[in-house]
Amino acid sequence: MHSRPTDHNRGRRLACPVLAGVALALLAATAAGAAGFSIGRTTSLRARFTTTHTARSSGLALKTAGAPPAAGSTEAPAVRQSVNLPVGSVLRLGRLPECHATDAQIRAQAAERACPARTRVGSGGADGLLAGAKVHFDIGIYAVRGHLVFAAERAGQPLGQSFNGFARHRSLILTVPTLGGKIAPTGFNARIGASHGWLLTPASCPRSGHWTVVGRFEGVGAATTTAPAGDAGTAPHRPHPLPPLTPCADPA
Repeated sequence: MHSRPTDHNRGRRLACPVLAGVALALLAATAAGAAGFSIGRTTSLRARFTTTHTARSSGLALKTAGAPPAAGSTEAPAVRQSVNLPVGSVLRLGRLPECHATDAQIRAQAAERACPARTRVGSGGADGLLAGAKVHFDIGIYAVRGHLVFAAERAGQPLGQSFNGFARHRSLILTVPTLGGKIAPTGFNARIGASHGWLLTPASCPRSGHWTVVGRFEGVGAATTTAPAGDAGTAPHRPHPLPPLTPCADPA
């Protein structure tokens, strides 16, 4: 980790990039619940704003990698990840250009066909193991009625599978299905650009010299098309240790 730059003028606003500990992930720290489900161990994590400046409109870049559950264990039917952004962040998914398709229309047509192109706000990809074989699919990210839809694609064609992301205060919460435990997630990346002020960075850097992102993960019984009502699941929330963070620096 770099040392924190000396603040020569405490009255100046500091610009502070974030290289933080949780991303929009498909996997997480090992956990087991009452139903005997497990989720894999995270091996690397990254989350960052797309701007280095304070109090600015920003996008969000997320990346994670991990291992499948231990041999003989059962993958949870879905993995829920909460990406808790730094204190002072402002998260407003409703500011993005929205698709008004219903859940039924998205299931029947796929988000790529049910939603206008202008509502596609980001992209990414995911990797996993299916019966021991590696699988990969691309992801298109759509803003739909105040939340996000992550739609699976291959070679530009929709696969008809998707999962949702919801905002709760300054947290982004995703519940990722594993096809009944058949797929063990091993990697995920996503990037949503800066537009319409949907995400604002904190107004200042804390005294610690960095912004902190905290991730919590749990195995749950099923994916949901509505915002999670609480923290109940088949495995308890478990915070994951954060990697080193990029320190704040005075603006140029």
